Amino acid sequence: MVGLLALALLLASCAGDETTTTTTNPTTSTSATSTTTIPGDTGTTSTTISDRSLEVVDCDDPSEQVEIVCEAFDLIRDNYVDPVDTDTLAEAAILALNTLDGADSDEPLVCAAPDEAFVAVCDTAAAAADDSTEAAEAIVTGLASYALDPNSGYLDPDSLELLQEEQQGQIEGIGALVSPEDQTIPGENKQCGVVSVTCQILIVSTISGAPAEGAGLERDDVLIEVDGQSIMGWTVDEVTAAVRGPEGTDVTLTLERDGEPFEVTITRAAVVIPVIETETIGDVGYVSLATFSGGAGSQFKQAIVDRLADGVDVLVIDLRNNPGGFLTTAIDVASVFLEDGDVVVTEGPGESASYEVNGDAIVPEGIPVYLVVNKGSASASEVVAATMQERDRALIVGENTFGKNTVQQRFSLSNEGALKLTIARWLTPEGHDFGGVGVSPDVEIDVTGLTAEELVAAVVTTG
Repeated sequence: MVGLLALALLLASCAGDETTTTTTNPTTSTSATSTTTIPGDTGTTSTTISDRSLEVVDCDDPSEQVEIVCEAFDLIRDNYVDPVDTDTLAEAAILALNTLDGADSDEPLVCAAPDEAFVAVCDTAAAAADDSTEAAEAIVTGLASYALDPNSGYLDPDSLELLQEEQQGQIEGIGALVSPEDQTIPGENKQCGVVSVTCQILIVSTISGAPAEGAGLERDDVLIEVDGQSIMGWTVDEVTAAVRGPEGTDVTLTLERDGEPFEVTITRAAVVIPVIETETIGDVGYVSLATFSGGAGSQFKQAIVDRLADGVDVLVIDLRNNPGGFLTTAIDVASVFLEDGDVVVTEGPGESASYEVNGDAIVPEGIPVYLVVNKGSASASEVVAATMQERDRALIVGENTFGKNTVQQRFSLSNEGALKLTIARWLTPEGHDFGGVGVSPDVEIDVTGLTAEELVAAVVTTG
């Protein structure tokens, strides 16, 4: 399974990410039957709720077990796109801890408190977590999943390995794109972070030839259980990690379609994520781009060169179900068509940046370009579609896109996991923001399930 939000390819390159730490007020602690006090803040105390011994440490020199809490706290405060107050972060950590089954151990617990508000977090950890490592991971999960936007998240070492595998273009799993959505959220942006009664994991599409397609999974199927275990309270990363697995092994999914539950057992396989499919159909050059991975820009350019060499009069660019990828690749793709100007503007904490075309335009202005999108077109796909539409360089055909206008960066953590944070929002060069709404097509038509030949026939008549 490929998580459209949490495990999709990142919009921004994350090479060279570094963790940071900050110094906070020193914290002392006695056993969990006493009180925990932060010197320098008179009257700020917390009474623990367990007979368990609890050691609350500050972030000057945290132990290896818990230092990811300090790292995540600093990274969020320094890099997240919006300010987040400490109380909100602490409340989010408590929410995550409360999803644990409860402590089955009375062994001493070490807990990091980067701020006085986290003393209450540590009290909760003593009652909720079996050990210090479990507590620390739950706290970091809470910070990212309950206090930030749905596109941010904590990747444990296993989930990070799956993401890196995905970026290389091959996975072992079932080959489905998913999206967490909550239809009770007002407005157009329905994205959510943690599975609940209203936040559901929806199938967006399946990869051609993958086990999910063979098993008959369909768009808008709702995932309920994995191997008999409810996914309630899971993040999309956790769902994805559970569904993925070695080639040849089975996973049993319980889903709901039109209100009726059903169960399907799928044998995992090595799934190659296709990047480019291209052919000449009559006088039309068809190019399908499945993902904006690192090498996709050069492959896309070569496909266009090949189609132009065939003497085509029209180009149809298929971005259906393309979940996005690297910002640099989006610039490369747009630069094939645009000779000058900006492709996108990003706005982050206290700064904005513009990204220009790279001067590689090869498509003559006289050749009409149709760009096809659907609900599964997200992130970098929307960057290209929105800019091409704004510059009047392509006719956008299909249906409304996903509406993901945020840029993520991945930061390494000391436990070999990572924190994925939204660090900016993107706008078109003219300042249009499609976040939560998506890019509206110039011509709306049903493009579901169409082959290349069928799509070309349907699209070229719209112009």
